Amino acid sequence: MRTVISRILFIVFQYAGYLYLAYGVDRANFAEVLAVFAFLFAGMIIFMRRRKELVWRDIFWTALFFRAAFLLSEPRLSDDYYRFIWDGAITVSGENPYLILPEDYASTDAAKAIGIDGPIYEGMNSKGYYTVYPPVNQLLFAFCVWTGRGDPATMLLYMHCILLLFEALLLHLMRKLLEHFKFPLVFILGYAFNPLVISELTGNLHFEGAMLSMMALSVWWYLKPPISGKFGWLLAAVPLALAVSIKLTPLLLFPLIWALLRKRFIPFGIATGLTLLLTFLPFYSTELITHWQSSLGLYFRTFEFNASVYYVLRTVGEWIYGYNTIATIGPALSLLTVLSVVLLAIKVLRSKKPTATWVMERAKWSYLVFYILSTTVHPWYAVIPAAMAVFTHRKEAWFWSFLVIFSYSHYDAGGFQEHYPWIIAEYVLLALVILAPAKMKASFKEKVLSGYPE
Repeated sequence: MRTVISRILFIVFQYAGYLYLAYGVDRANFAEVLAVFAFLFAGMIIFMRRRKELVWRDIFWTALFFRAAFLLSEPRLSDDYYRFIWDGAITVSGENPYLILPEDYASTDAAKAIGIDGPIYEGMNSKGYYTVYPPVNQLLFAFCVWTGRGDPATMLLYMHCILLLFEALLLHLMRKLLEHFKFPLVFILGYAFNPLVISELTGNLHFEGAMLSMMALSVWWYLKPPISGKFGWLLAAVPLALAVSIKLTPLLLFPLIWALLRKRFIPFGIATGLTLLLTFLPFYSTELITHWQSSLGLYFRTFEFNASVYYVLRTVGEWIYGYNTIATIGPALSLLTVLSVVLLAIKVLRSKKPTATWVMERAKWSYLVFYILSTTVHPWYAVIPAAMAVFTHRKEAWFWSFLVIFSYSHYDAGGFQEHYPWIIAEYVLLALVILAPAKMKASFKEKVLSGYPE
């Protein structure tokens, strides 16, 4: 009885922490943000230590309960949702969001007519850029705007609900995949109760969770085709294409997919490509590619946030040339990322019988390399390797999901200025975790996580 009562009280205290993160935390007070996340991450560690008391039903419903704390909230740590509402309203009005530049459109009568000329426009952080969100993402934005009928709070509620459903699907698929590969079910705890995952997806309305659920469904359908027959596995291409059409980053894994599927890759790639093209049809325009390339080019050549290797190279470049060399360094690092991912894929190709853990480790490192070499690394990017770490024996990505919170120092005192000591601390500590001797990691698991299983 005491165990049950203590567990209930613990969950209530954790839920209170999520409520504060959803409705009370001030992004301009970094000490407050860090303290709340530290409290919640400590709770995740306690869940891991007491894993023997948890069955799947407890894990699933408690994880959703924590996520539901954000259902009526307005994101407090990110303002990207203004662009989501803007794009959705443009689509619902019958216009093409890929062809409209907010700073040119906001003063028009059309913008006033659909209610996006005031707070929605003012809250946006990318007024001078064409949208870069892929088609399925745009359709989800449009659905939330259409069902919200002009009320921003209702639109946000629908976004929260959609992402909560995607998270429920992902947790369900993770369980199935863990059982299929005969991994311990408790591996899911580092994702199910991860405060970064909970706050950034269901809370701050980032669609990486929707993308991950489609990627997981693709893997599951490949392993267990939804229809019988020789080519039933080809249906796995459909959710993979949807994942790309929510977020583009799954394209990063295509060299790895080629190495795994080998002869099957050609039909699989064709099926994925055709499905992806179908998602673009509602938005087709000759200007679409031009505008998209323009915005993506600016992303790699202009945007800077929470970078690691890039900041070091930028500093060296400024010493040598006297100005910011991002226009050269950004594309060069992108090329290095591609080469690194191809090398990881070649290792898989040379392996005769790659295990699921071994392959997922390479997939996780593909993303980690991508982010380590990126010029812009937002906190929610760490959600993806954290999800992949569920299926590996190395859990460095879970440490990063806490360390990446240091990047919120950017907003301290209401400013928009990076605090480099915190960024240095983030990546130095991440490097130490990755490079730590096996004995030290084993000691941490034994003493802190009570022998969390390999």
